[in-house]
Amino acid sequence: MIFTPPLIARVKLLTAASLALLLASHSAHAQIDCWIDAEHPKTADLKMVNDPSVAPLRQTLRELNKLLHARPELHALPRTRLRSSWQIGGQWTAPARPAYFLLRDHRESVWVKGRCDVVAGADRIGPLLSVVASVNAPHAFFESEVPELKDDRLVAWRALPVTGTLRGRPIFGGHMLVFTSNGKLPWVPVTTAEYLDFTERDLQRKLEDVRKDEESAPSGEQDRMLDRIAEGLRRTDPANADRLIAEIRVQHARANAGVAASEARRRNQLGIDNSPVETMLRRVRTWRAGLTGDQLKAQARLGFNGLHPADVPPDRFPLLAKPDPSFPWDRANPARAQMIKLEVRGGDRFEQPMQRVMEGLDLDAIDALVVAR
Repeated sequence: MIFTPPLIARVKLLTAASLALLLASHSAHAQIDCWIDAEHPKTADLKMVNDPSVAPLRQTLRELNKLLHARPELHALPRTRLRSSWQIGGQWTAPARPAYFLLRDHRESVWVKGRCDVVAGADRIGPLLSVVASVNAPHAFFESEVPELKDDRLVAWRALPVTGTLRGRPIFGGHMLVFTSNGKLPWVPVTTAEYLDFTERDLQRKLEDVRKDEESAPSGEQDRMLDRIAEGLRRTDPANADRLIAEIRVQHARANAGVAASEARRRNQLGIDNSPVETMLRRVRTWRAGLTGDQLKAQARLGFNGLHPADVPPDRFPLLAKPDPSFPWDRANPARAQMIKLEVRGGDRFEQPMQRVMEGLDLDAIDALVVAR
């Protein structure tokens, strides 16, 4: 076939249009600038990351990163640089070794020109998107890593509520998915009885502190101070010392009497609670006495303990939970992933794209990371 000039022009136009469409399509599906992988070279207890004792956990983190790399939704994010970083924790006294993974964005102002990297200190600028994974870290499944209640008998946190499901798997707090080796949640409810026990212990501690403070008040310190003043006056003004000392003691006695009278008047006023901690302790015990056995077994709510305002509905108080003390840890293989918390978040222009990332996660593949091998 011989192309005439007008036909050639039309072919060129179509070819250019097709190429533009292809580039636009590619841009729509690969808008991130690049993806950085950053493995910490040592564990938190200073083992080298290639130490055979942590090999299973290292492999889990690498596989998780590989699964995320495979998600087209992440490559189609608005223009940014992604960075995966991870570190294996120290085991110390824990039943299993923890590990932590973070995928986040970095804006163009912190990019290193000429190579896929970001400047030192780039992490000081907060992310607009993140995928966070905590492995073998039972305290990471709550609203905050800082517990709401803590003493030698109970450590408890606010429980994240179930806010939806993803292919039959519950979503907690709008962002969190949970994967465990036995398929069960790694936390259990704190019962109302446990919470009231804690509340009573806490009030008893405060009451004991008040009593100790009262008992440790300087006994006779004021008299010793007056004696020191008297000794100084006898050295500096012996002729008038006795008269001055007597006057000072009279003034001091009057001041003490005034303080005592003021305190007595305060205590006798109506509506004044002279022992508020004891009053709170009585309120808690009275409220507890009115609960049934089933109510005491029910999941506790923070602040709903007999000291709560009577006009606030119970469901306004957050539920309490604690790590499951009976979780079946594989203590013989502490470097094996046995529980994973995965949180997916996005703000600003990344909110909807990260929602699509969460919806597209390969849940079966992530679940396989905590299955015994």
